[in-house]
Order: sequence, then C-alpha cells, then structure tokens
Amino acid sequence: MNPGRAQLTPEVVQAVKSTVDIVDVAGDFTSLKRRGRKYEGLCPFHKEKTPSFHVDPDLGLYHCFGCGVGGDAIKMHMELTGDDFPAAIESLAHRYGIQLVYGPAREQQGPDISSALEAAQAFFRRNLQSSDFARGYLANRRIPDDLIRDYGLGYAPDDWQALHTALRGRLSEEALAAAGLIAISEKTNRFYDRFRHRLMFPIHSATGKLVGFGGRALGDDRAKYINSAETAAFHKGSLLYGLSQAKRAVRDQGRVVLVEGYFDVIAMVASGVPTAVAAMGTALTPEQAKLIARFADEVVLGYDGDEAGEKAAAKALPVLMGAGLGIKKAAFPPGHDPDSIRLEDGPETVKQLVEEAQDALWDHIQELIPDRAELNPRAQQKAAIQIRDLLQPIRQNLVRAGYARRAAQRLGVPETVFLRRDGVELFSQGMQRRQETRSEEEKAISLLLSPDVPTPPLEDLPPPNAFFNSEMRNIFSVFCALYSEGRVPSAREVIQAQEINSEGLDSVARFLLEESIPEESADLLPTLGRLRARWIKQRQAEIQRDIQSAQQQGDRARIDELLEEKAQLSRHRHPQMTGQIWPHRRS
Repeated sequence: MNPGRAQLTPEVVQAVKSTVDIVDVAGDFTSLKRRGRKYEGLCPFHKEKTPSFHVDPDLGLYHCFGCGVGGDAIKMHMELTGDDFPAAIESLAHRYGIQLVYGPAREQQGPDISSALEAAQAFFRRNLQSSDFARGYLANRRIPDDLIRDYGLGYAPDDWQALHTALRGRLSEEALAAAGLIAISEKTNRFYDRFRHRLMFPIHSATGKLVGFGGRALGDDRAKYINSAETAAFHKGSLLYGLSQAKRAVRDQGRVVLVEGYFDVIAMVASGVPTAVAAMGTALTPEQAKLIARFADEVVLGYDGDEAGEKAAAKALPVLMGAGLGIKKAAFPPGHDPDSIRLEDGPETVKQLVEEAQDALWDHIQELIPDRAELNPRAQQKAAIQIRDLLQPIRQNLVRAGYARRAAQRLGVPETVFLRRDGVELFSQGMQRRQETRSEEEKAISLLLSPDVPTPPLEDLPPPNAFFNSEMRNIFSVFCALYSEGRVPSAREVIQAQEINSEGLDSVARFLLEESIPEESADLLPTLGRLRARWIKQRQAEIQRDIQSAQQQGDRARIDELLEEKAQLSRHRHPQMTGQIWPHRRS
C-alpha cells in the first residue's frame, strides 16, 4: 500500500541537512580523491579531462571551477537525479536512516503534474498505435520504429475532449490543467484538449524527467507546432529537446549539434549523429547555452539553410560565446534542413555536413569584412565596430585575442581596435569596482567563517546592510543571529540555517571553496571597517536625499529624525575619535 507522501517538517529537513554526507552523495556520480581536507574529481555536470570539481565535507558544499555549478548535497542530488526538493529530502532520509512520518495516501500538495504528464504520454502512445493516419505520416517521413520508441512519439486524436475524457476519472481536472494538457474555454466554460490531431513529442529535462509536450499539426491548423503552456514543470527557455537521450553521447564526444526542431533532432540521430538537441523553435537563451556547457565544450549549429536559419545562427553566436563554448556551423544547402537532406540525399550526407562544419564565428567575422575594392577608412571603421561588439561576449581572453589578431590582419587595422573602445575602459573599471566590492564582502564572510580566524565580539561587527550583495548579507545576518546565542557558529551551521536560492548557493560554494582567498586574522577588522565606512557613506547620501524630500513635503518631524541619524553616522564614521567601533541601532 502506498503510504502517501512524507511530511517534511522543518525538523526533518534540518535532520537531513545535518546528516547527509556530501562526499558520499558526490561519490555516486564521480570518483573523488582526497586533497588535504577536501576532495576533487571530474565534474559530473560537464565533460572534462582535468579535475575541477571540488567537495568540502566540513562545509558540506561542492563547486566546479570549470562549469561554475555549486551548492550543497541536496542540490547535487536534485540536479543529478531530477528529483524535486521533497523527493530529494525523502530519498536522502531513507538513505541515512532518518525516520519519516507519512500522511494519508490521498494527501497531495498541489496538483499531481507528474502523474498527469505520464498518463498523457501513455494515452498519446496508445493512440499512435491505433491511428493509421499518424503512423502513415511517420512512415512517409521514414522515421525508424526504434526512434519512435526511444523518443516516445505519440498522437493526439482529432477530438476536442478525447484526452480529458480518458483521464478525468483517474486525475483531477486541476492536475490536467496544471500540466498544460487541457484548458477552459471562455465561450463555453468547458475544458478542452490543448493538443488535437497532432503528432506528439514528449519533452524531458536533462535528467530524463517528463515535463511537457510538443505537438506537430497533422491537419490544416495554422499553428504548425505548439508546445505545452508554461507551467510549474515546463519552462521552454531552460530546456533542450533530446538532451536526455543525447547526453551520454554528448559527454563522450564533447560536442552538441544544435538544430531547430523535433524532426531535425530525430533526423540527425537517424543519420548517425546521436548528439543532436533542439531549442524547440525559439531563439536560444542563455539558460540553454549554460545547459549545453554543462555537457560539452563545442556546439555545431545545424540550423536550416535559409534566411531565417542564418539569422538564428547569428543571434545564437553571442549567447553561445557567453557560455564559453566553441562554435561551428554545418553548411546545409539553401532551402534544406537536416530532415529534408536525409530524405533527399541520404543520412550519410547529413553526417558528412556535420563533420565538415566550419568555425562559425570566423565565418561570420569574414562576412563583416568588406572586399578589398570596398575597403576604405569608413568601411574599416564600420566593420571594426561590428567585429569588436561581436567579440565582446567571449570570456576567454586568449580566444578573444586570437580572433582579434586574425580580424586585424584581414581588415588592416591594429588588433587593439577590437579589444578597446570609447566607454569600454569605463565599463571595465565599473565591472572591476563591482568585483572588488564583491571580493571584499566575500573575503569578510570567508574570514568570519574560518575556524582559524578569531571572531570579534558581536558588538564590534557592522550592521548587515554593510553588505550590499544580498547573498553575502543573508549569510552575515544568519551568522550574527547564531552568534547572538552565545557561541561562534561554524560555516556549516550558517549555511544550513539560512534560506538561499540555487544561484546564490552556487556563488557561496564558489567563494568558500576558492583556495586563493586569504585567511589571515589581521585582515578581518580592516575589511569589516572598510565595509562599514562604505555603508555609512552610502547611507549618508540616502539621508540627504530623504531630507530634501521631507523639506519639500514640509515634514519637520521626519527632518529632525533624519538629521539625528546623520549626526550619529558622522560620529561613527571615525571610531577612533569617539572610542566606539561600530554604529548600533537600538530599539
């Protein structure tokens, strides 16, 4: 009998966080070797040859200095298994013998989207087997039976309520609607099937979890393709169709072939190119590029050989470069895509075009350089600006410099033209100042959490607002709250006690595992002092603006309050003059 879902009380969650062994969890996915008090190995999130994946059992954190992922053991389990948070806690609790209390079997937190999607997939697959029309369509496109099975293709009947009628006895309408399978008509106020008379393509997350569907019209519907509506499980801009099937081959080859649509993916696989994925007909997003970079170092663009395909490739270049990926482009003939080439010229041609793919960035740069007959100072300037902007997203300095050198030789200008520009120096200085700000805050937190650095008295610490970065401020606030209980908390206690989002957990793991951050006790008080002084300066400027606003409104009480706060801050700005170290707000 199904005992229902575990009741995840704060005590259970905390017990899992305190008990779980991150080295044990990481060891399920990669081989780790001890390096001092830490462990390192090949990253399980992306393909690499040199270990850049670090695990700290004392902090309970991991971080890859290659692809940038990081977090705690629970996040690692979620990312690598596809479990959501409740399922991860339940799984880890079982693993480490933590007792769970289960609610009634029928108790459900929110609509059961996963069950609705799984039931719909089974429904679509059954209907494909019973539809001569749909099976005939696939036969005409020469889709092999093994790929129909492996990619779970199905068919949505040409009926307004076929799915709704078939599933509503087992699943609630709320669950079907939340899964994006049915919608309610504004005219009739009745539910109808979202997908009708369409070939159905199940869409999975990178870990293989079914999250939605894409449907290809088999009739005269003006919308040739539609996807599941955005739901709690389905975010099109962060998914890649076919990645769950391709990721093993992608890791082995270090390369993804990026195409435009569902049939293009299947055509590539049928042509002996198992690393194909698709962005499902939308412009490539930074999230999708980062997802590719977790598994591969290089992308081959297999976009259609038409004007739209060329524009899509041009838009994808900076996005992929920003993720640190190498980019090639397969030259499909005008008017053709991978599927049409496979059907017309055979699968060998498709595979050959992929293998012969050329450097997409250099090809694009050459397109921007005028012919020698048209090369004049104005043309040089225009091309240089375009190339300079094109190279800006490249994160690797040597790669960017290499393209700049080649472009400079072709265009007949100094390569520094591509690496500097009016305003770029100011922008770079601003970025450097922001990085210095973040580094200062990270350094302060790292020193506070270091077991080797003496901790100042609580009254000598600055206010949390001295930390401008929200994640650093979050950590510091939790540290102070635990410290106020009478003992200095460990780094692990602070991390476990706070609420922190996934992106923030990445950054926290990165800087806490970064070996280059100095841990000298003499640095702590000056570092905190600089943060305090910076905060006071900012707060004084804010107060001055508030005073001007209060003067315009004639709010004398507010003005007096602000002037008093400003005077207190001025006294505390130079603590050596007052005998005090930090300003305090007392209730």
